[in-house]
Amino acid sequence: MVRLVFAVLALLVLTRVAPAEEDNGPALVDLFVKTCALRPLLPSEMERIASGLGFVSDGSPISADMETASRIDILYMAELKKRGEKIASLTAYFDGPAGGLTVTCSVTATGVSADSLPSLIEKSLNARDRIEKAPDNDRRMANWRMGAPGDDEKLEMSARRNSPRRASITIEYRGHKR
Repeated sequence: MVRLVFAVLALLVLTRVAPAEEDNGPALVDLFVKTCALRPLLPSEMERIASGLGFVSDGSPISADMETASRIDILYMAELKKRGEKIASLTAYFDGPAGGLTVTCSVTATGVSADSLPSLIEKSLNARDRIEKAPDNDRRMANWRMGAPGDDEKLEMSARRNSPRRASITIEYRGHKR
């Protein structure tokens, strides 16, 4: 009986000492809401929004000349770092005729719970009609419809269950040059 009491006490101490694994899912969704979900119409808009949030790109700044061609083909990539450690990355690809670009925008982070991310997405982004892709023990994938009924916007999520628990949220939408 005494051994059982000590075993239970030791287990309680160990569970309190073990650090809780942090879930960066809310931060990932928040960064997505503040960047891709705004549906920037031009690469320079994305660059301005991202840099305002602290994202830094290794590429050259986007110039007005890059956006005035009859066809735009620009890939913007940036990272958000805190104390030298990468927190998130942003990738936005703008492709097509200047009057009707197709934009694919994605935010990726690590330390994200694959099981809680779908509900965070639905609450924060008003995503609807979730379709889970084929179940996988290591990865969870789903997609949703976004925008007004009849819009062809789609939102996708991919999340790894194993360390480093990397997850991404991606949206594809049509932009129109102003």
